[in-house]
Amino acid sequence: MSWLAALGIDAPLIRGYFPASGFRLASDLACFRDNGAWLGRHLEAAAQSAAQACTYKYPPPFLFLATPLSWLTPEQDFIVWSAVSVTVLILAARALGMPRRAVLLGSLAPPTLLCLSIGESGMIVSGLLLVALGCAETAPVMAGIAAGAMIVKPQLGLLLPVCYVASRNGRAFLAAAVTAGSLCVLAEIMFGQGAWVHYLHEGIAATHATLAAPWPQRDQHIMVTPYIFVHSLGAGFGLANAAQLMVTLLAAVAVWKLWRGPPVPSRLSMTLCLAALATPFACLYDLSALALALAAEGGAALAWFWIFSGLYLFVSVFSVSPGAPGLALLLWMLWRRQAARPSRTGGLSHESSARSEAALVRSRRPCA
Repeated sequence: MSWLAALGIDAPLIRGYFPASGFRLASDLACFRDNGAWLGRHLEAAAQSAAQACTYKYPPPFLFLATPLSWLTPEQDFIVWSAVSVTVLILAARALGMPRRAVLLGSLAPPTLLCLSIGESGMIVSGLLLVALGCAETAPVMAGIAAGAMIVKPQLGLLLPVCYVASRNGRAFLAAAVTAGSLCVLAEIMFGQGAWVHYLHEGIAATHATLAAPWPQRDQHIMVTPYIFVHSLGAGFGLANAAQLMVTLLAAVAVWKLWRGPPVPSRLSMTLCLAALATPFACLYDLSALALALAAEGGAALAWFWIFSGLYLFVSVFSVSPGAPGLALLLWMLWRRQAARPSRTGGLSHESSARSEAALVRSRRPCA
């Protein structure tokens, strides 16, 4: 039922690509296309004009994704961007050894459908996040490269350094640092210093303005963070920021404890849930990685996620933002299920049970 509700919202968005006057890109994908005009000095004037009409909110390495869009027609952009997004997400899930049933279920989840309908980057970033977390034990360099590539949308990877330091995964940490640094340098070489200047002066200011604007605004309805939940209750920018900071610190502590010990079956899902809570700027369409991780596990947590994400926009548009409470409840359900697992091990001690679960996780050998 909740999936049909989500589809009822997404269908008009997709139909918006095909008005009577001809094909028209969704606003988000059109922004990427316009900002991609940064590349090429002969397009500099057009790029400046596009940047004023559609403020660039991502760090310049994102232009490696956006620039090719400026080489294609709008129709080709829609096809290529959608195909690349789906492919990245599915390849990441298969790299982790997720069964085909789980991949299909996660690919049909409400956040994924919303991402496709508005032409956003959430599926690509979700694929990177899945590899960065799910391959950390078995392929740390690959995981680190994926983590470093998340510099294109860094707010969703705030907890990745905590994961790597807590698990003493120096190879992943180093690979992430080298990848992120290299992409930043390459972006300046290819797109010029002006791209960084515009992002630091205009892009960050635009993000601040989106968060600080009075509730409700169009861009705020799809956010799922603690900041936007407190802001939707009537709190101002300062109080909502203070609440977000407290949640971010708690999420970092939780992730540290989760990754300090041996891997457990629900660690990926719990970490992805905490990653969404740790940033003030995350949207419903960024939760495809969480949808896939939950689909691989199944159970009541998956059912709640579908209800929560399917009805999210209905609640958010007509009420307060339900993001942080919904994710907190999901995290509690995952923690309760994880805590109950040792009791079903036939008398094993807690330490022995933890070792058994770690062996089970490693036996799947994802990313090998």
